[in-house]
Amino acid sequence: MKNKITIAIFLLFLIFFSAGSFLFKNKDFSENENRYLQKLPDFTAESVISGVFEKDMENYVSDRLLGREFLIGTKSTLLAALGIDEANGVYFCKDEYYIEKKTDGDVDREIYRKNIAALKKYFDTCVESGIAPEKLCFMPVPTASAVLREKLPKNAPYFDEFEVLSMVLQELGNYTVINPTEVIGSLEYPYYKTDHHWTTESAYAAYSSWCASTGRRTHPESDYNIITASNSFRGTLYSKVLRPDAPLDTIKFYIPKEGCSTRVWCDGVEKHFTNGFYDMECLNKKDKYAVFLGGNYGELRILPEEQPGTGENILILKDSYANCFVPFLYGHFDNIYMLDLRYYNGNITEYAESHGITEILALYNISSYIDDKTAGKVGLI
Repeated sequence: MKNKITIAIFLLFLIFFSAGSFLFKNKDFSENENRYLQKLPDFTAESVISGVFEKDMENYVSDRLLGREFLIGTKSTLLAALGIDEANGVYFCKDEYYIEKKTDGDVDREIYRKNIAALKKYFDTCVESGIAPEKLCFMPVPTASAVLREKLPKNAPYFDEFEVLSMVLQELGNYTVINPTEVIGSLEYPYYKTDHHWTTESAYAAYSSWCASTGRRTHPESDYNIITASNSFRGTLYSKVLRPDAPLDTIKFYIPKEGCSTRVWCDGVEKHFTNGFYDMECLNKKDKYAVFLGGNYGELRILPEEQPGTGENILILKDSYANCFVPFLYGHFDNIYMLDLRYYNGNITEYAESHGITEILALYNISSYIDDKTAGKVGLI
């Protein structure tokens, strides 16, 4: 009897999966949602007993169902029409802004406390190795949830990112902490309306703050040709709701009028970018923000073709917010190095020593920093 039941279940799975070839999408990546879809799970006794198979199968069915993206967009549009101001972790805000929903209950404070403590430990070690404290900088960038708080729906719960800034100032007071909140908040278009990133305009404003904090001359906006790279960008927050009436964002480049030429290595592979920093092929893809340096890599080395001869090399510990910031550092350093600890697992202290690092900038957006368990790797001396 038991064998008959087993055979029957097996036959049902065969029928289901055969039908699935007609009912479900046969692709591994959703360009609209900018993520990989759940693959067909392995049917094993262990996965069934543990419950993994059931969970993965639910995700597989959900991900592969024909019309899924249409249903997501329809649901989001209907909710908005009914006056419901959020869907799939995204707030529908004033002036057509989509802002990530992150509440107090979503945050594990122990994670960001450990991250800050680890960064302080690393900076302390850098001082012992001869780097001046003022050359050790941290720029925690508040997101739209903090800077554009007045645009959130009425009484919408949120996590107060300024709590993190206060702790950073308290714990890293002996080093250079750059708070770009004011200069970003003064801009007309500080964040993309459909994406979690800051705009290039905000990155330039933050660069000006970095120059002021480190005693450097800011390259004025008049030194750049400011061009529109794309006016049809829909980003990560759009991907969560897929509303057909979502606004289109504009991506801009600041190109030095005197020219810009670099050699760039991404995870050891040399890339050829336009004007030193831009992967133009990405403008033809869904994730247009990846035009800045081609996206995220564990290690990037940026070597200007014509070094300014400052004798200075900077190491940037970063998330994706740094990708549109780093072009503004061109001309300030002989070499620029970037490490994304989500993907880089080497010894950071040894890396800095072997590349003659004279200055360090940690640049993260606060929303991701408070959740990022890999950022604490900086303290593994």
